[in-house]
Amino acid sequence: MNISIIGAGAWGTAVALSSFRAGHGVTLITKSDVDADEINMHHENLTFFPGVQIPEAIKATHRYDSIDSCDILYLICPSAAIDDVCHHIKSERFPTATPIISFCKGLPGTTWELPSMYIKRHFPQNIFGVLSGPSYAREVALNCPTKLVLASENNCCKDLGISFSNMSIIHDTDVIGVELGGCLKNIYAIGAGICDGLKLGDNAKCSYIISCLQEMVSIGISLGAQERTFFGASGLGDLLLTCSGSWSRNRTFGETITQNPNPQEIINKSVFAVEGYRSTKTFYNILKEKRITAPIINVLYRILYEGTIPLEQMGTMLFSNIC
Repeated sequence: MNISIIGAGAWGTAVALSSFRAGHGVTLITKSDVDADEINMHHENLTFFPGVQIPEAIKATHRYDSIDSCDILYLICPSAAIDDVCHHIKSERFPTATPIISFCKGLPGTTWELPSMYIKRHFPQNIFGVLSGPSYAREVALNCPTKLVLASENNCCKDLGISFSNMSIIHDTDVIGVELGGCLKNIYAIGAGICDGLKLGDNAKCSYIISCLQEMVSIGISLGAQERTFFGASGLGDLLLTCSGSWSRNRTFGETITQNPNPQEIINKSVFAVEGYRSTKTFYNILKEKRITAPIINVLYRILYEGTIPLEQMGTMLFSNIC
C-alpha cells in the first residue's frame, strides 16, 4: 500500500517510519523544499528526531502531486493548517476513492468545527477517519508498542488495511468523542505542567487529572460524544500520558509558565506546535456560547489570556477550587 503523509513534524515522521516498517511505501510531504532536501540528503529529521535514521526508501517532497496515486492519505499537520492543506489537496484533483485519515489533535479555527468536519466539508465523497490515542512520537519512531483508536462513521475504515509496525488499532464509530479527547487533553496538560512547575506534588496532580477527566466527559456528552469513549485510549489514556510525560509539549509549556508568565513569548520561541494554547481560547469561547460549565478550562483561559491570576494563586485556582 502506498501512503502519502502531509506533515513532517515529529508525529508525521514517526508514523512514516512505523508505516514503512509495516511494509508500506511512504511519501512524506514537508512544509518547505528545505525540509524535504534535509531529509533526503541526511536521511534524518534533524529538527525533531536527530539521530533517528530515516530509510532512503522514504521519500520527502514539498510537492503535493504524490497524493494523486496514493492508496491512503494521512493528515498529520498542525490543526491550524488543515484548511489550507485541504485547499492544496483539492487543487491536485484528489481522487474521491482515496481514504483520508486525520491525526490532528486540535481545533483548526475559532468555531465549533473539528478536523473531521473540515475533511467532510471539503471531501464529502471520500471515506475519512480520525486516529488518536496515547502516543509519544519518539517512542513510535523507535518502534515501541503503542495502542491507538481509529474512529470512522459506520466503521467504514475498518477494512482499509491500515497497519503499523508497532501500533495496534482499536476501531470505533464515535468520531466526535475520539477527536474531542485528543483536543481537550492538550488543554488539561498545560494545567498539569503548572502543577509540576509549582511543585504541588503527585497527590495534587492526580486529583487534578481526575477532575480533568470528569470535565472532559461532561463537555463531550454536551457536544454529542459518547461517554464510554473518554474512558478508553483516546480519552483517559491520552490524558494520562500527556499530563505526565516529560516530553509533552503542552505539559512543558505549562511548567514554563511558572517561570516565565508570558505565554505568547514562550509560544513565539517554540519550534513545536503547542496545540493546547490555541485550543484553550477556542474551547473557552465555544463553551461560553453554548453555556457548558467547564471550570478548569475557565481558569486556564484566565491564566493564558487574561493574566489575571498571580503565580502564587495558580495552584489554589487549579486545585483547591476545582478538584
